[in-house]
Amino acid sequence: MNYFYALLGSLFILVALVLITLLLRNRSILSTEHQTLFSRLVTDFSLPALIFINLATRTFEVEQLLPALIMFITILIACSLGFAAGKILKMDKKSLGAFVLVSGWGSSSTLGYALIMQVFQNNHEAIQDALVISELGAGVPLFLLAIPVAMYFGREHPDGKSVLASTGEFFLSPIFIAVVLGIACSFLNLPWQNTAMKTLNTLLNMIGDSLEIFTAFAIGLMLQKIPLRHLLPPIAALFCINLIAEPLIALAGAHLFGLPQLEEQVLVIEASMPAGAVAAVIAARYGCNGGLASALTIAMYVLSLATIPLVYLLMMTIH
Repeated sequence: MNYFYALLGSLFILVALVLITLLLRNRSILSTEHQTLFSRLVTDFSLPALIFINLATRTFEVEQLLPALIMFITILIACSLGFAAGKILKMDKKSLGAFVLVSGWGSSSTLGYALIMQVFQNNHEAIQDALVISELGAGVPLFLLAIPVAMYFGREHPDGKSVLASTGEFFLSPIFIAVVLGIACSFLNLPWQNTAMKTLNTLLNMIGDSLEIFTAFAIGLMLQKIPLRHLLPPIAALFCINLIAEPLIALAGAHLFGLPQLEEQVLVIEASMPAGAVAAVIAARYGCNGGLASALTIAMYVLSLATIPLVYLLMMTIH
């Protein structure tokens, strides 16, 4: 199963980088004080570059927006389920914010791409569908909604600062600016084939390529000892939301709207991805419980080894 080996490879890379970070932390080369630095490198440097170049160099067809819309609705439902579960588990505000974020957003742009390219080798239509679903269905909502959510739950607002004011702060952030400029440039048909634009493309892709290692470093520095009895309930709840409910909701939406089989398969695979490492970094970056978010992210990656093949098998059985 090519997709299973792709999952194993992607999982190994993330875990290896986290373990290297822990080793560097143990040898005092890195410290927990550097966590803020790497979180900011993710949200203010690597991620904006990756967002801009992915949006600016692609054109989006109207008919491709339906799977992205289904993905967006799936994320909203998952976030709502995460909020309800967090309330039931009586989480504090910062932990609840972290749990909501990792409930909704998976690794669609990282692990998702790797799996789609393995499952649908040389199928450019499938890869294009994956890009649209990830960028517009999961990516843009992550950038536009997740950060205000993280700000709301992660900050105490001691001076009575309104949620609207916190959200307004995001509109000046590098991520939002990258989203706006990227979408604008996608409609301008810029000459990406000339030398200057090719150089810019290469530069931004190189910066974007640093996202995975900066994210892993941030997670490794966020990890902290949490008593197992405190960690098991949120792991169980997140497993049900992130790895079971999300792909099933996406599958139901695909059938409801009558998506073609290829789009349905790509959508469900993207929706079955484990909790996104970037969501965990964003949670910590804006004051939520980063330790909980990072521990849950690692746990979902491991558990997804079992659930993703089962989801794919379910799709094949239905068709």
